[in-house]
Amino acid sequence: MTSRVELSRQALKAASNVRIAAKLAATSPLCVYDLIQQHFRDEIELRFQALPSLEGMYSKTATGSVIIVSSLRPSGRRRFTAGHELGHHVFGHGTRLDELVAEDRAGAFSPEEYLADCFSAFLQMPKLAVLKAFKSRGLDISQPSPLDVYRVASFFGVGYTSLLTHLAVTLGILRSDAARQLAKASPKAIRTEVLGMDWDGELHLVDARWDSGRAIDQMVGDAVLLPAGARVEGERLAALTMKRHDGELFEAVSPGIGRLEHACGWSAYVRVERREYAGRALFRHEEECDD
Repeated sequence: MTSRVELSRQALKAASNVRIAAKLAATSPLCVYDLIQQHFRDEIELRFQALPSLEGMYSKTATGSVIIVSSLRPSGRRRFTAGHELGHHVFGHGTRLDELVAEDRAGAFSPEEYLADCFSAFLQMPKLAVLKAFKSRGLDISQPSPLDVYRVASFFGVGYTSLLTHLAVTLGILRSDAARQLAKASPKAIRTEVLGMDWDGELHLVDARWDSGRAIDQMVGDAVLLPAGARVEGERLAALTMKRHDGELFEAVSPGIGRLEHACGWSAYVRVERREYAGRALFRHEEECDD
């Protein structure tokens, strides 16, 4: 059996090759949905579907491949799953049904599943990009706080646990005892601490270091904390009446695409999709009609 170290190396090489082919820098985050739609459009159809018992699935047929991601999972987990299913495609695996399990995919070890997991992690969180994200924010990557991990996870568009596992297991940057301590903090508890109240949707933290080219993606009902000096264009976000010293809080209120400009000179698209959207990924930001 191939060792985990060798599988990890294979995944790293494959993820790097995909980034190079897509002309994506190793120091920047990406949107895996955009990557699939733009650079695998002739090979893969990406869809979302309400799958209560599955994370996602990959189906390979004679006419093309389909990736289906469960629309019932948190946004960060959905992106990691999309990268995982893309890994099955890149490595030439056959049809796969990925069942709903714990974040660490507990259970019998499967080389192909481990390979796909590592591929997704390296693709969406390259080591150089992770190091840069912590350093540019003045954060100690060897001793981060739960909020530090949450903030950087928002930057990459992945889940708190996905980034934490990547730091400790795949990259080997974070000590295991520190990772175990950080794992005790739940994303929900972090959201409550930041907002000072319970929130049904997710919370996205956008700071002055967002200048990366990646869009700010949310679902209707999510909250997003924007940095001071940010100006929002469009009607996708509505300001919440909460005074904050570290920026302004908004709620995603309607599907569509807007734009954010920051006083530092960078801008980013603000994309809002319907909650638990089911359908082709291409149409996930379409505006709702009155009819």
